[in-house]
Amino acid sequence: MGLALAACRAPSPTPESPAMTWVSIPAADARVRYVGRTYRADTGVVFSHPGVTVHMRFWGDAVRMRLDDAGAGGDVGTNHFDVVVDGAPPRLLAVRPGPGSYVLASGLPVGLHTVEVFKRTESLVGTSTLVALEVHGELREPPRHTGPRMEFVGDSITCGYGTDVTFVPESSSSKAPGFTAKHQNPRRSYGWLTARRLGAEAVFVCYSGHGVYRNLDLSTSGLLPDVYERVVPDAPIDWDFSNDSPDVIVINAGTNDTFAGAGTAAFLPDEAAFKAAYRTFLTRLRTLHPRAHIVCTLGSMTDGSKRMERQGVATSAHVGDWISELVAERQRQGDARVHRHVMAMQNPFVDGVGEDWHPSAATHQKMAESLSRFIQDVLHP
Repeated sequence: MGLALAACRAPSPTPESPAMTWVSIPAADARVRYVGRTYRADTGVVFSHPGVTVHMRFWGDAVRMRLDDAGAGGDVGTNHFDVVVDGAPPRLLAVRPGPGSYVLASGLPVGLHTVEVFKRTESLVGTSTLVALEVHGELREPPRHTGPRMEFVGDSITCGYGTDVTFVPESSSSKAPGFTAKHQNPRRSYGWLTARRLGAEAVFVCYSGHGVYRNLDLSTSGLLPDVYERVVPDAPIDWDFSNDSPDVIVINAGTNDTFAGAGTAAFLPDEAAFKAAYRTFLTRLRTLHPRAHIVCTLGSMTDGSKRMERQGVATSAHVGDWISELVAERQRQGDARVHRHVMAMQNPFVDGVGEDWHPSAATHQKMAESLSRFIQDVLHP
């Protein structure tokens, strides 16, 4: 009887064909790979920057995620994600405020599959907490990236603000559409496109409206050098810089320092204050990342020039020139791995603009072409 019973017993699952049941995997499981800044909390893995990507590979036919989202909802406060299954074109996923469960893939042929969940929206839209993944099958180790790593530090331009909209203005005074969360798409930004061209993995540390020494609203809290130190800009949790350093850091900052102050006595940026803050930031980056190439750029909404005329007397400032001077200063001090890249200004009447006159997808494409050529020359002179 024992032999007969053994013969009738179903075969045990193998690694290639695991039991097809729903399995819940905590977000902090080592088999889930994250690109971008995250931290572990009691409730899950927390992140807010655009471009943060969750990579997973599983054997089975379906996968869900449980997410607790801090977005307020509506046109401005709804976090959006791209979901990529087996390398197919991304599917846009809008998530609800609070806890929720979301199907990432279903009805797949039983087998080995990859899924990427890519956060499109930035910190001002809201923080997200991945609580768990639920796999109908078995989670496997994800593939590892073996190419260079790039970090893009900046403001709304780097965040991909309004890149899914193109508006062609009739004049410089035309009003462009305002910000909506669903139209923020870092995959169409110069940073993402540059990294793709160079075979690199991209990390974004960026926040709309924030500057080097002053923000667009003239506030001085949450400046970009401060944001750089944290995992999530609005939470007092420091980023662990003992992780692998990026090979290339691109700083696209100074636009908000330039634009701030409209209608006030602080219309023109302050050269000494800007240079002191930017100089300190460069020093900090070099301390943290001794071998990284640091590329300083600006744009393409402005070249950093600003002019004011009062009572017949004209005064001016030029943030772009100040950045060039600071890079030259470091080079004279012996830092051969800091570089100045000059970004061409956008042409709205040819390439259109995104929301709130931000660079259009076409302009981002041109920015990426220019920047990737520059970086290739830096890395392979």
